[in-house]
Amino acid sequence: MIIAFCRRGDSSQTLGRRLRAKLFAAGAVLLAVSVPAQASDATRQAYHERSLILAANARCQLFKPDVEQALQAAALQTRGVLLRSGMETSVVGAIASRARSEANGLSCSDPGLQSRANRIVHAFDRWGRAARVEFPANEHSWRVDRFQRSETGWRMVQDSRVGRSPVRFGLAGPSPSQVRPMVVVSFQGQARPYAARLVMRDTRALPRAHAVENGLAAMPPFAARQMVLAAGREQAPASLLAEGQRRGDAWVFGSEIMVQLTRLDPREPFWIEFLFRDDSIARVTFEAGDAAAARTFLSLGGV
Repeated sequence: MIIAFCRRGDSSQTLGRRLRAKLFAAGAVLLAVSVPAQASDATRQAYHERSLILAANARCQLFKPDVEQALQAAALQTRGVLLRSGMETSVVGAIASRARSEANGLSCSDPGLQSRANRIVHAFDRWGRAARVEFPANEHSWRVDRFQRSETGWRMVQDSRVGRSPVRFGLAGPSPSQVRPMVVVSFQGQARPYAARLVMRDTRALPRAHAVENGLAAMPPFAARQMVLAAGREQAPASLLAEGQRRGDAWVFGSEIMVQLTRLDPREPFWIEFLFRDDSIARVTFEAGDAAAARTFLSLGGV
């Protein structure tokens, strides 16, 4: 996880430098987890710790809601790191299960538990001031921006491309609380699609990610896919275009689409498909990654 602390008046270049400069190793700060090739003992311990303190909080009400949200984002992101490192789902689940059992055996007045809670509150002071955070995955990252501004901007976004055409998907709006799911594409050439749809695993038809190997899942068979058509198309504002692009189309989806994406396994892909009049399809690959953690961070509100 990459965290940037931003000040009003910073230029976009300054914000970019701040973003790239803030990389914290697991355990250095409460909510900072690197993405190792294989899960380290520190990452396992971080997930155990966060699972334990969340379980204790559910019983003892240790934190205010915003701190609890931050913890949930941290636990979700750490879980994604473990899964993408190749750790089996059952093993990750066992870590959380052991942590919950330990938490149930602790008294709410336990000095060690109170000490842990105090450290988390102190670390949250930094988290609460973070304006931009990047959640890396395998090839793509979710970037979250909580910075308040007057123009529409990407609040949670992932970049991809099809051929020479850049494509962005995520949540866009003037503030973290006023967002719409959309995909923005700047197609090169004259042809324009007549429709766009999102394709992902249907969690009702297939409860678990398909064909997981070495920390990566595959798109499931056709019968286990869910396809959601965009509700409409509009001209994309310049603030949502990829660098170097002058125009683009914004295809807007229903608000429920991001909820469905956060239910996906952090190891699996999803597609955006553009449909053309000649029956051709342009397919763009994205990653579910840590969508749940990114969405939880965004819900903390603007800074």
